[in-house]
Parts: sequence; structure tokens; C-alpha cells
Amino acid sequence: MQRPPLSTLCATLALLAAWGCSSKSEDTSTPNDVPVICEAPGYAVDTDAIQIDRVRAKLRVPSGDPASGLPVQVCGIDACVPSNADRSGTLNVPLNQKMILPALKYGDGFDYAELAAPLTEDNLDLGELIALPLPPLSAGAKFSKSGAVTSGEVNLQLASNGSVEHDRLSYSDDSELVFRSVAVPVADSPQALPPRFGFELAYGLAPLGTTFCPAANLSLKNTLDWPSGTEVEVFVQGLDVTEKWAPYGSWLQVAEAVVSSDGKRIETTSGGVPILSSIAVRRK
Repeated sequence: MQRPPLSTLCATLALLAAWGCSSKSEDTSTPNDVPVICEAPGYAVDTDAIQIDRVRAKLRVPSGDPASGLPVQVCGIDACVPSNADRSGTLNVPLNQKMILPALKYGDGFDYAELAAPLTEDNLDLGELIALPLPPLSAGAKFSKSGAVTSGEVNLQLASNGSVEHDRLSYSDDSELVFRSVAVPVADSPQALPPRFGFELAYGLAPLGTTFCPAANLSLKNTLDWPSGTEVEVFVQGLDVTEKWAPYGSWLQVAEAVVSSDGKRIETTSGGVPILSSIAVRRK
């Protein structure tokens, strides 16, 4: 697959991974009345479609119970087929079609966090997948024009001269536009969090597709007790088949972070979160 060269980047969005991501902005140190301009970088895809005959998986919630009726989508960047797990949590989707960059997206960004498990012709039976219920809407945090918004172990800091844009096509009700997060069990989610990335913490976020300009600073609870000063890399997963902000079905580094001096938090030092998606971190 060929990717385009990096373009200029939103002032807080830097230090990007191998495939790259970019956007452009004015200097965020400008006065509050000077708007910051951000653009999604987009990705050029040069790869062949592969044959997807039938996708299988067994979906359960963290308690071990089946994820009955869980919404899923088998999507490439050229086609998308929605489905649902049955009452036992079993997924058996016949497709018999070709797709470009296919992945199984499980969860919906409303009741469950959404993650993507890439598919290949040799890997169409994904085994057991853990579906992660999001906190109820009543427990979500409202977005302000600037400042902190927190859900569980995840905190976002929004710039005073920035903007927040929601995906109104997906989230038409204002009650759905609250920040929610849930921890992803990394060791039990290798399909969506491939071990080769070395991720150690991950979270599913909602509402999906919300963008921040400039990118939001991120702070996470240091649940793994990494020593103060530990350097960390922050990634987002591409869940949007348009590939505006990240390569679909894969992970893109968007920030660097460090464990705070008191050892309690992991805080971004450069870059930031440009879009709400699933996120993951690893030690540098």
C-alpha cells in the first residue's frame, strides 16, 4: 500500500507513525480571537480488493455473558455490510464479495465502544471478541467550549481558541453528545489491538467522529504504575472508512506523553487527540 507524503499538521498534532497523518493550522499561541484552521489529511489507498466469503466471531461482554444482538459491520473502504450477533453472541455473516481493506467493526459508539479487527483472506474467523459497554448517557460529561472534559480514567483538555465538531449525522440527539470512555482489555483484544504494536493501555471513546481543532490534550490515569518521567506514545484507531484522520482499521500515532512528576497521570507533551475514536498507548 502506498501512502502520500506528510503535509503540514495541526499545531498540536505531531510525531506521527509510519503511515503518517497530517493537518494544518495556525500557531495555537495566537490570541483567542484568531481562529485555528485544521484540515483532515486523508489517505491515498493503492491496494487490491480481497475476497470475503464469510466472517465468523463469538462476541461476549466482560462478565462472560454473550453480547446478544451486538451491532457489527463488515466494512472495506468501498463497501459496508451491517449485521448483528445472535442471542448466543455468535456472528456468522455470509458475504461472498470483494472488499478493499476489510475489517469487522464491533460495537456502535452508542451502547458499546467501537473497535475494528482487520480481515484477511486467511483470517475470517476472529474467534472470541469482547464487546465493551459504554457508561450510560446520564454518566457522560458535557463538552464545553474549552477546558477539561473527563470520563472515567480519560481526560481531554480543549483549547480556549479551538472548536469541537460533532458527527451530527450519527448523533442527532443532543443527549448523545456527551463524553464517555471505557477501558479496553488489551491482552484479551488482540484482533483489534495487534500485539506487534506493543500497546499496554487502551480505551473506547464516544461520541465517535467528534473532532477537535486544535487537537485535544490527553491525560490518562496511570493505572499500570509506570514510573514518573516514563515516555509514552499515543495512538488512535481509524474507524471511518473515509480515512480522513487515520488509516482505516489500523493505528496512527498522534501524540507523545509522559508520566507526571507525582506518578498519577500520563499527560501529552506534544501532539494531541484530533478525533474521538478508540485510543491506545505504549511506552516509548
